[in-house]
Amino acid sequence: MPAYLLVTAIVTDPAKMQAYNAALQASGLYPRHGGRYIFVGRPAATMENWDGKAAVCAEFPDRESAEAFWNSEEYQQRIKPLREGAGSFHVAIFEGV
Repeated sequence: MPAYLLVTAIVTDPAKMQAYNAALQASGLYPRHGGRYIFVGRPAATMENWDGKAAVCAEFPDRESAEAFWNSEEYQQRIKPLREGAGSFHVAIFEGV
């Protein structure tokens, strides 16, 4: 069953986020864990209470793959710290139907 990693964010330091995004892209972690982006960025239309958030949704083959990406030493130790102080983030994994 596919799983989706959903991140919503209010970015306060775009330069830090650029460094984070570049490092994440260069790492190849998403494809290495079977992940692919479904969408990235701001909404095309705001329907209700979105409050300026950006969002990223990535699809993985299953929950275990999404968790392996998130919990990987490379992501947790080298990449995720690059976004520290860059904004407010909410992250969750959803299982598909």
